[in-house]
Amino acid sequence: MTAKPQDGWRGVCLHGHFYQPPRENPWLNAVPREPSADPDHDWNRRITNECYRPNAAARIMDHENRILALRNNYEWLSFDFGPTLMAWLERQDPWVMQRLLEADRRSAKRLGGWGNALAQAYHHIILPLANRRDKETQIAWGIAEFRHRYGRNPDGLWLPETAVDHETLAVLADAGIRFTILAPHQAARWRFMEGESTVWRDVRDGSIPYGRAYRYRCTNGKWLYLFFYNDKIARGIAFERLLEHSSWLLAALRGAFADSQALPGEPWLVHAATDGESYGHHFKFGDMALAAAFDVLEKDSTTEVVNYAAFLDRFPVRAEVEIVSETAWSCAHGVGRWRMDCGCHSGAHPDWHQKWREPLREALDTVRDALALHFEKEAATKLRDPWAARNDYIHILLKGAAEKESFFQRHQIKPLEPEDRRQVLELMEMQREAMAMYTSCGWFFDDVSGVETQIILAHACRAMELARLTGASPLEDIFLKVLEKAPSNLPEIGHGANVYNRLVVPKRVSPGIVCAGAAMEALALKRPSRKRLHVFVFRPLLERFLCEYPMPCQVGIMDVEDERTERTTRCAYAAVLLGGLDVRVSVKPVKDETAFDPLVQNLQSSAVEGVASLLRCVDEMPEAEAYSLKDVPEDVRMGIAYKLAEDHLDFYTEFQKRFFNAHQSLLWSLREWGIPLPADIKDSVRRIVERQILDVLEPVLTEEDTSEAHFRENGAEGTFRRQTFLGRLEFLHRSLASWGVPQDLPEVHRALTKAVRTELRRILKARGIALEKLCLLVDIAQALRMGFKDWWIPTLWWDLSRGLHQEHLGADQRSCLRTLDALSSCTFLS
Repeated sequence: MTAKPQDGWRGVCLHGHFYQPPRENPWLNAVPREPSADPDHDWNRRITNECYRPNAAARIMDHENRILALRNNYEWLSFDFGPTLMAWLERQDPWVMQRLLEADRRSAKRLGGWGNALAQAYHHIILPLANRRDKETQIAWGIAEFRHRYGRNPDGLWLPETAVDHETLAVLADAGIRFTILAPHQAARWRFMEGESTVWRDVRDGSIPYGRAYRYRCTNGKWLYLFFYNDKIARGIAFERLLEHSSWLLAALRGAFADSQALPGEPWLVHAATDGESYGHHFKFGDMALAAAFDVLEKDSTTEVVNYAAFLDRFPVRAEVEIVSETAWSCAHGVGRWRMDCGCHSGAHPDWHQKWREPLREALDTVRDALALHFEKEAATKLRDPWAARNDYIHILLKGAAEKESFFQRHQIKPLEPEDRRQVLELMEMQREAMAMYTSCGWFFDDVSGVETQIILAHACRAMELARLTGASPLEDIFLKVLEKAPSNLPEIGHGANVYNRLVVPKRVSPGIVCAGAAMEALALKRPSRKRLHVFVFRPLLERFLCEYPMPCQVGIMDVEDERTERTTRCAYAAVLLGGLDVRVSVKPVKDETAFDPLVQNLQSSAVEGVASLLRCVDEMPEAEAYSLKDVPEDVRMGIAYKLAEDHLDFYTEFQKRFFNAHQSLLWSLREWGIPLPADIKDSVRRIVERQILDVLEPVLTEEDTSEAHFRENGAEGTFRRQTFLGRLEFLHRSLASWGVPQDLPEVHRALTKAVRTELRRILKARGIALEKLCLLVDIAQALRMGFKDWWIPTLWWDLSRGLHQEHLGADQRSCLRTLDALSSCTFLS
């Protein structure tokens, strides 16, 4: 970059704000399938695939689209990840989380101890609209989560939507946070603290110079530092295609230096805060443009890529600022987007109103305040300081059941009985849900029936349920009365109360429902009952397979425990399989095991009388709820459906194979004489050949290393076995062409790709160079004319190739690994 002669130090800092609303079903703590996210299971998974993961291994490409190197963008990007998103990544994609932690460590090493990661308020609540207690808890939880993940205290904290008021900044300062980031229009006025230009300058028009840090005096007398990002660059990244090519992004950064308001010799930081989803989700290959830009900047001796904490550490703050309270980066009307029909919307439905926002907030505020009174009343009899205990509850969320004992030791007035302990845990969960119901996305979009609004209403539903379980009067009537004032833009929906009753209440999951799911699975799949389903733990007490005829029937009693609250429900169940996917279960709560023998006797008597009698006995079980497969949690339902369907499909495949073997000579003659085979016959041939290839590959594709005995002998015998094995595969593959059928083998490709991924991970974990099986898999891919388009293989191969000492490898190994380079479109090896 060309520097002005009078300029001093130059730095660049791009910040990515990465966040998803907590999408988990509040009863299961698991994310359900979201059809709008197809082809992925849900939006967390889709955006991980398109953004979070690619930025952890962004491709640097040559002019022939070969991968030259991979870059962890998070090592160079200032970033914050939502705590609830991090909890999901820990369970579902720990590789991404490890890359984030590694990036923070590496950036700290590069920048004198100052890592790139920032904390975030826990539930992405619009803090200016929260009460003081919720502000304190959200910030305390965000800091505790950060410390748990990164092993250090955060220097900065991202405010959700950069929404700010004076009280929020004071809470940040009280919590030990040094700085936060705001949009330029959130500054009211600024001045230098020393020198001749100490006059205040009004910048409500967004004209505050962005390249320096500003000191802000909080209402509690403490100081906090504020950075106001370059809105032009942020807008260009978000809306004006700066990520279409790295040169465009670099040009914008160069232009920002040229237009800076830096004083002679003043260090100047070009920085912008952006939605992290811009880098790959909103803009495909945005992660690659960012990586290429960082690659150029790393080599630029005139400019340094830094983060905010490092900048504060190096250069004294010379200016101070006052803010415009109750403002945010994504609303031109202060924080109206989250409390009124201010005119801000997503743009998808420009003619829709958002009159529903105000009554939605009113309904939630009504519930929040009632829950707070109930919480104080009940918890005060058991805990020294209920609100301090709520702040501390985050450690149970982070560390699990092992932390419960020390939590109670710290906060209980006296040792608690199991029932009192359970009530305290339910009260804490109630408060967690009462904060989760304020997640900002619930107001952000266009209608009260939107997916994100349903999410926050589900948290409200769960919070009110927990209140009832802990002795509170029902709150739903008053809640629904207010929600009726929240009009939908969809006539068929009507208002918010209908959204709640029709779309949210059916998502409730009771102990009886999960018991029914476990019973169906055990009966339909002929296996022992599972031990857990997400947060529910199953303890079978009595279990009996009653009969196979007139239809399969099973009966049992099990304890179902919610491990979060330790509430245990004892359930008796009877399950029957009518055939196909028709499974019926009736479940009722029982106090002890004495209900088991009478239930068995009734079912046995009914079974003797036939199908109708047995089915009626199950469906009409006294004091029981009856369930079918559609009523149980989706992952259980889909698991049963896939397994039962797989058995039928295997039968069909075997039928095709027998038909082909019996008539192969006739089919070949027709082919030789130029008589076209019917399309379904040709498809059968392709599937049969693919199955033959999979059968040949079976000993190699298993995760256990069973290929050694067949292919690794030294000398001529080993070479012969390997050659005949590969020759068999080549023959089968060529036979596809001879039959005139497509040569794509999707099942083989998936299986081989999975095997290569598994082997690469095994080698990396072992930190060794036992490459024999990997080389065999590469030879198989060559024999079958298959390349690897899988994202993971180049990523894992990059990690492995950096640690390989090629001079220690044999000629055959080097040749095979170069082939892997070619099959993966990489240039990692010389």
